[in-house]
Amino acid sequence: MNLQTLQRLNPDYSIKSIKDKSFQTFGKIIDEDVSDVIAYVSTNVHPPKLGNRYQPSVPAVEQFSSVQKISQKVYGYMEVMAGVVSGHNHVFNGIEYHQGSETIIAVSDYILVVGHLWEMKDKTYDSSLCQIFYVPQGTIVECYSTTLHYTPICVSDEGFKTICMLLRGTGDTITRNDILKKKNKWFIAHVQNEEKIQSGDFPGFIGKMIDIKYK
Repeated sequence: MNLQTLQRLNPDYSIKSIKDKSFQTFGKIIDEDVSDVIAYVSTNVHPPKLGNRYQPSVPAVEQFSSVQKISQKVYGYMEVMAGVVSGHNHVFNGIEYHQGSETIIAVSDYILVVGHLWEMKDKTYDSSLCQIFYVPQGTIVECYSTTLHYTPICVSDEGFKTICMLLRGTGDTITRNDILKKKNKWFIAHVQNEEKIQSGDFPGFIGKMIDIKYK
């Protein structure tokens, strides 16, 4: 799948290249050869047939020299974990943020939807403020801590695979405190995401739910 085809299939959305200048307030592209770890995850990780799967820390991924180099380059030798996110997601039905950057390695092509934390008002964020970017395989994206984001969106029947790097401990279980759902994970659910709302998440993500088609 290429960007031009996605743009044609989704005329209601402005889908941009991750290299577009408009991404500069959300994050930056990191230069590092990650072919070794992409080959490993491509072979050994299989997205679930339904839904998505997030493995926060995968030791086999963390031992790759390319991942360790990115960890040092982006996080300055702080304790970092590298996990794998995979699935067949096509909608953007929630939004979250963390203290500290989230670094994403594209094992496959995917769509990244982002927003600015400073535009969240009273635990509410409107989907019309989101921006949508196409990320090709092999791209390493550092999303700043002020960048709202959530699960990648797939662009093929094979689903998506990404490697996600965060400060270690992010996502550990804590007693929920308002929209602080887990350790270093603030999250609001889209008002149509009944499953998340019923589980206790705050319905603060308003506006039209973003739904990307790839065929």
